[in-house]
Amino acid sequence: MPAPSVSFERVPRALLTNLLASAVALVAVLLTSSVHAQGFGPPGGPGGGFGPPGAGLPQQPTGTQPSPGQEGPETHAASGGETPAQLPTEEAQLPEDPNEIPEPLDDLLDSDFDPNVEVGRERETHRRFFGLYYEEQSGDYSFRSTFPPLWLERKQGDDRASLFGLTYFNRRSPSYDADVLFPIFWHIRDEDSYTTVVGPVMHNERPEGHDNWVAPLFFEGSGEDGHEYMHIPPLLTFHTRDARSGFSMAGPLFCKWKGGARCDNRTADEIDMGIAPLYFYGHDDRSEYEIIPPLLHYYSYEEKGDAELDVWGPFWMERDREGGVFNVLPLFWHNYKGDTEAHTTLFPLVHYGWKGPRSYKLITPLFYQQVGEEGEETFATYLYGRHRGRTELDMYTPLVWLYRDPDIDLSRQVIAPFVYHESSPRSDHLAVFPFFGHFKRHHVYEDLWITPFFRHKTSLTGWETDILPFFFSGRENNSTHLVVAPILWDFASPKKRATVVFPFVWRFADREGVSQLVGNTYYSEEKVDGGTDWQFHFFPFFSYGESPKGHWWNVLYGLAGYTREGTFSKMRVGYIPITLSE
Repeated sequence: MPAPSVSFERVPRALLTNLLASAVALVAVLLTSSVHAQGFGPPGGPGGGFGPPGAGLPQQPTGTQPSPGQEGPETHAASGGETPAQLPTEEAQLPEDPNEIPEPLDDLLDSDFDPNVEVGRERETHRRFFGLYYEEQSGDYSFRSTFPPLWLERKQGDDRASLFGLTYFNRRSPSYDADVLFPIFWHIRDEDSYTTVVGPVMHNERPEGHDNWVAPLFFEGSGEDGHEYMHIPPLLTFHTRDARSGFSMAGPLFCKWKGGARCDNRTADEIDMGIAPLYFYGHDDRSEYEIIPPLLHYYSYEEKGDAELDVWGPFWMERDREGGVFNVLPLFWHNYKGDTEAHTTLFPLVHYGWKGPRSYKLITPLFYQQVGEEGEETFATYLYGRHRGRTELDMYTPLVWLYRDPDIDLSRQVIAPFVYHESSPRSDHLAVFPFFGHFKRHHVYEDLWITPFFRHKTSLTGWETDILPFFFSGRENNSTHLVVAPILWDFASPKKRATVVFPFVWRFADREGVSQLVGNTYYSEEKVDGGTDWQFHFFPFFSYGESPKGHWWNVLYGLAGYTREGTFSKMRVGYIPITLSE
């Protein structure tokens, strides 16, 4: 594969995307430019490099095209074949150089490959050795060298390249010239581009622009489409622009814009500029802003909704198509919505607001008054409050509240925190805390409390009587409960029942069976296939059990016992089982 080369023309483009790495980029450019200038590729390979005898191959002849009179391939009427009317009527025209990459595509591929390398070589190559001297000749191509390689020379037509003492490189050709004294001096011509590098100083001239660098202190240049740049890192100065956008920075001053060739608020479509941290300004086609931190100033405008915000210290102003705000923080507040609504506050003395022709609100440290759009009115002071509208409310001191709803004939009275009363066609409630409570929802439930300890409640689904904290009794649908804490606990439902008389009786029953413990006796019963399996224990003396298949008994857990299950039977004597039948 051909060895890639590096061109000086892309170095400025790389630096524009990474200003802070300019010194590192320059070193990389100098090193890679040396490779390109000296043309040392693989031996005998592309790049016009020096190589051993026979390294290069002769050019292959180009194939021939059919003569105009020569017949083309025969077409057939097979399925999918072309009809004569569809066949091309003119001979295809090949480009003059099929391997040449078009210039627009070459820029996209970012390729430096030059296909015209090692030209002039023929099929025969003549080589000669004279001790420490080697020479190779093939047509217009020649290569000469000494050993050790203190001098090398390669010629291919009008292109000559020489290397002296591994430090000075010289090349002359119609399209490329180079003088390199590594590592301090480069002078290179590439077509119409001229580049000179002396230590940290670089100068490049080309038809579309130029570059001047003193790394890492100064970088300046220009290019196509009005592109130019200038960077002075020690002075925090950075500038780059083209015909449509740019960015400039000099210390605290900066400007970034689009839509023009210069930083001009009158011509740019988008711009951000300022003197950090004192002033910032920017706009685009739909918005605008301005910030002055020392003056506590902020301004913004949005085309959407025609919204504007302007702040100067304590002065706060807003507006849009619906209304606006004017505040003097933190004492004066005013906002409005067209001609239909407005609110004004002079903190902490008064607030007044209105909406429509009838509604208004007035708040002072002494009283509150509000009139609604339907004529409802609310008035309140520290000791008296009143509301008149669809409902009515009166407040006498913060302790007495009287509420009425004439539409449903509801009334509530509160004497906080002791008395609550409610009356309506649906319910009647009375509470005198903490001694008495009666809550009734007609034909639904009734709940009576006498002191915090006695409660009796009835409802559509059952009843309950409690004497806190030791007695609880009641029924809910088909379930009942009785608790006399901590001795008796009984819970029953259609499917199961649990009874505990602590600590003597424990009984649990459901549809599957019964388990019961009374003192030192235990009884259990369980439904099985064919009948019932039950057993009784009188701890620790005797136990007996039966099942549909047989029975068993034990004395002292097996001192004596007998078991029969179907035809199988056994007995126990002194805890030793003895099989009687199988």
